[in-house]
Amino acid sequence: MARPAKFTTEDLLDGALRAVTAHGTSATLAQVAQEVGAPMGSIYHRYASREHLFVALWLRSIRAFHVGLLATREIDDPREALLAQATHIPRWCRDQPDVALAMTLYRQRQLLAAPPAGLEDEVRTLNDEVRALGREQTVAFYGRRDDHLEQVMALAVRQCPYGLVRPFIGSGMPLPPWIDDACVAAAAAILDLEKPEKPEKPEKH
Repeated sequence: MARPAKFTTEDLLDGALRAVTAHGTSATLAQVAQEVGAPMGSIYHRYASREHLFVALWLRSIRAFHVGLLATREIDDPREALLAQATHIPRWCRDQPDVALAMTLYRQRQLLAAPPAGLEDEVRTLNDEVRALGREQTVAFYGRRDDHLEQVMALAVRQCPYGLVRPFIGSGMPLPPWIDDACVAAAAAILDLEKPEKPEKPEKH
């Protein structure tokens, strides 16, 4: 009977996260092994290369971040649901600074060209559910959907707030509390560039 693995997948990913926190995004497998207290062979038994391990960490980090975005599906008011996405970004990055740093390890577009073996589907489909939610919320807010409106919505509630937050990630500077209000104000202003259509009121005779 094979002996149970001493170090689980989560142990190794947690060690990789601690290594990134301590040494930055250029952390090495040797530093991961030191964090876990594992021999290098235990890491290579589970992950074929440094990239394989750190892409797996990046995928786990992005999925954790997505939980709060996807939870906005439960908010009935379309505008409040979208603004809740904008506020989720600074709040989550403030509460989870180590995981927020791990999210900067890669970009999906970069990895799509040559993802590590065995992670191809996860890399390709990582953002599918968030994009599907975006299509739903575009219709709910604007009353219709097209590529332009989807781009406006994504810029408003995800790209712009993350752009405001990104300089603080890994910088050692805490996210200031006013960033939350700035994210909401910017998101609202961008959303309103394309006003939701309202039905015309019938003329009174």
